Amino acid sequence: MNAKRAVEFNPSLSKVFKTGKALIVYYSVTGNTEKVALAIEKGVRMGGLQSVIKKVSEAYEEELFDYDLICFGTPVLHAFVPPPANKFIRKKSREYGARKQIIVPSPKIPGKIALVFVTFSGPHIGIDEASPAGMYVKSFFRHLGFDVKGEWYVIGEFRGLGRLGKMYSIRGFLGDIRGRPNAEDLARIEEKTIKFVKSYCTHS
Repeated sequence: MNAKRAVEFNPSLSKVFKTGKALIVYYSVTGNTEKVALAIEKGVRMGGLQSVIKKVSEAYEEELFDYDLICFGTPVLHAFVPPPANKFIRKKSREYGARKQIIVPSPKIPGKIALVFVTFSGPHIGIDEASPAGMYVKSFFRHLGFDVKGEWYVIGEFRGLGRLGKMYSIRGFLGDIRGRPNAEDLARIEEKTIKFVKSYCTHS
């Protein structure tokens, strides 16, 4: 944490304290978010960073400032993040608040980048059902001083609820989304991640 404070006061030190590492943290219920997380993790490695990937339940002891890039993924539940994802965010907020690492205002820390990704089905109103969850996660990282360079929304098949769920994946706002994210979606995410990492995290 001393390195974080040093960079706050002297941004030119950000290169000195670069770790070359990325952390991908995700919560997944039906597997949609996990598929995206794995595609992002592959893209991170191909982009030139060392990667660590963990479910939220495994990531509580992680020091977020040990990484140049944090990628956080979640599905949507009633326009918000599900309880396990929120539990992680709240615990980390309290932890960094107690350390006085969340200050007013929240200055961006040079060299610390975040990417937020949200999977959604949006059967009623599309992406508007997902954007509040994405903004919530984004605000968490901005409070910490991370520069959120990506806020990605990925269509995922609605799973569960039997026939009703199947109807949501066929006749919902987004049309027929059965099988999403599919291989084509994941290939695009992987390629997009490679470009993201090279643009924001690995340049000299």
